[in-house]
Amino acid sequence: MNQPRRLQILQAIVEDYVHFREPVGSKALVQRHRLGVSSATVRNDMAALEEEGLIVAPHTSSGRIPTDKGYRTFVDQIASVKPLSGPERRAIHSLLDDAADIDEVMERTVRLLAQLTHQVAVVQYPHASGVTVRHVEVVDLGEGRVLVVLIPTNGRVAQR
Repeated sequence: MNQPRRLQILQAIVEDYVHFREPVGSKALVQRHRLGVSSATVRNDMAALEEEGLIVAPHTSSGRIPTDKGYRTFVDQIASVKPLSGPERRAIHSLLDDAADIDEVMERTVRLLAQLTHQVAVVQYPHASGVTVRHVEVVDLGEGRVLVVLIPTNGRVAQR
């Protein structure tokens, strides 16, 4: 789809449907999103989006909801994310540079993601069932300190 207004209307339908969990009508789109066109123009664009299989009316005379293809198109369009600025890059590096291990990196990363996006961020590790210890090494660092290197069968190296 290469018509910017139709993409804008599709985006508005997806956002409203996700937010309100009900079919979205042309009048609501015009009021909430300041599209700069009439409800009739939005209805015409919605008809075209429906012909393309991007939205559908769950029943006669209702608003429209996105189809799987509509969600896919929406996601593809928002995939053009702006690159990080210099200060953003430096902030990320300073946050992650002194992390002690992968758990701390993941914790800091998910916290940063939540702060940057103002959304909930969750991290879930893959389940490591059936993983056993392949190799353990203890290295004397002196002054009552040791380094333990653990290599499990899945190849993830842990150092403590």
